[in-house]
Order: sequence, then structure tokens, then C-alpha cells
Amino acid sequence: MSSKFDNAKGSSQGEFATRWDEQWVRQYGHLARYRAKHKSWPSTLEEFPKGNRLGQWTHRQRDLQGRKKLTAARVKLLNKLGFPWEKTDERESHWGEQFQYLKDYRKANPGEWPFAREEFPKGNRLGLWVWRQRQNFARKKLEKDRQQALVKLGFPLVLPDSWEGHFQTLKEYRAKSPQRWPKAREEFPAGNRLGLWCHLQRCAYKVEKLLPERVAKLNRIGFLWSVKNLGWMKYYEQLKDYKKKNPGKWPALEAAALQDKKLISWCSAQRHKKKLKKLDKEKTELLNKLGFRW
Repeated sequence: MSSKFDNAKGSSQGEFATRWDEQWVRQYGHLARYRAKHKSWPSTLEEFPKGNRLGQWTHRQRDLQGRKKLTAARVKLLNKLGFPWEKTDERESHWGEQFQYLKDYRKANPGEWPFAREEFPKGNRLGLWVWRQRQNFARKKLEKDRQQALVKLGFPLVLPDSWEGHFQTLKEYRAKSPQRWPKAREEFPAGNRLGLWCHLQRCAYKVEKLLPERVAKLNRIGFLWSVKNLGWMKYYEQLKDYKKKNPGKWPALEAAALQDKKLISWCSAQRHKKKLKKLDKEKTELLNKLGFRW
């Protein structure tokens, strides 16, 4: 018993005017097999078989038909498959596909939600999609029907404020590594992106979006607002250490006790910058906390 594809191929076998005609019949065959296997139609970016952009080809047929540039014979063949000519809403289709992946994820991982960079299934950035739903909700751009679908699934559209938790973790980090601040991609403890959190605080502070009480808390632990100040903080920490070991004394008077003799010059440079009103307010406050001798 011959299939629709066999009929299409047989009627044209050996009669291809160009290689494009041959390619069209080949793609038609792929589409017939896809339809038989999946009982659906390929999305625009879908490949079938692997490496063959069948989704783009089907999208192209709709476009040609809309511009009346698809031959009657090809329209007839596609109609035999029940081909849907109306153009699909790819964004809507993508959302529904990702939502189904999210449901599958919950079945496989009950009690958990994908983190930002997590892939599920492999190669599909479900974590990024989840993050975008929260972003759209916060900006009041998430459609009500989508909100309802996510809420019904138990999805937390708004995450609890974890600022205090990260702040305490940062204090623990500083207690363990008093000479350092987390690098942008550093994790502490393992799996917790503390470096990214610090970077986000700096970004919010720069555009004056960080709450004053949070700025004050970070200032109390000497938070480094600019990574450009790493060199400055190196000497500042040396000065703090020196003052703990030598209360009431200053580097200019106790040069022999210093591990880095450059600290004397650094202290002089801070006094000179303050005199010229070129020392940042934050740096001045940090030095004042040490009772710096101006």
C-alpha cells in the first residue's frame, strides 16, 4: 500500500526540473514522516531529522502561499496531509512548550524550581525562562492567563527577599578572608553566588536604587563599592592590622614594624588627597573609623 509521500515522489521521480524541486519533494517526505510520528506540526526552529530545518521549511511554505507564489500542485500535496496554512504564534507556542517542561521538571524534582542557568531537558534553558516570567510579572507584563497557570502550579512569582541572608553570608566570608572581597563569579559557600550578589549591590548603589539602610549596613563592614579600589583596600586592611597590633601608633612613627614600607607613603597620599578635596567620602569615612591622623 503506497503512502501519500510515495505518490508524490513517484509522480515526480526522474522529472525534477531543478535540484530545488528535488529538495522540495524530500522535505515533503520528511514532513509526512514527522506528521505520522508526532501527530503534530513542527515549530519554526524544530529539526527533523536531526540537522534538517524542517520547521523553517514549513514556515516558508506558509509564507509562499500567503504571497500566492506556491504552485497549485504543491498546495494540493500539502492539503493531502491536512497542512495548517494559518501562521502560528511562535511566542505563544514557545511559552506553552516551556510551561510543559516546567511541569515535567516539577514531577522529576518535587519541591524544587529551576535555578537561573539550569537546563531541562538538556539544552533547553528552562531556568532562564523561569527568570523571565518573574521579570515580566514584576514589570506587570505577564498576561493574566499565564499568571493563573503558573500560580495553579504553585510557582512563586515573587521570591522572598534574601538580602539579609546574603549580607550575613558576606560577613562570614569577611571573617574567614578579611583581606579579600568575593570576585564576580565566586561562590561562598559552594553553590551560592555571593560574588554576583556583591556586584548587584554595587550596580544598585551606582544608580541610587539601593535602600539607604542597606547602604549603611554595607558601609559598617567596610564594603568595597568599587572594584577599582582593590589596591586602596589592600593598604587599608594593612593599616587596620597595624592599628590592632600597635594601638595609639601610626606608620610614620613605626616604620620598622611594617611588613610593607609603602604603607607610610600611602598614608601620606591619603592626607594629601583629602587636603585637595580629592578623597572619596566613603574612603574618608573608613579612615575616620580607624581614628586616622589627618
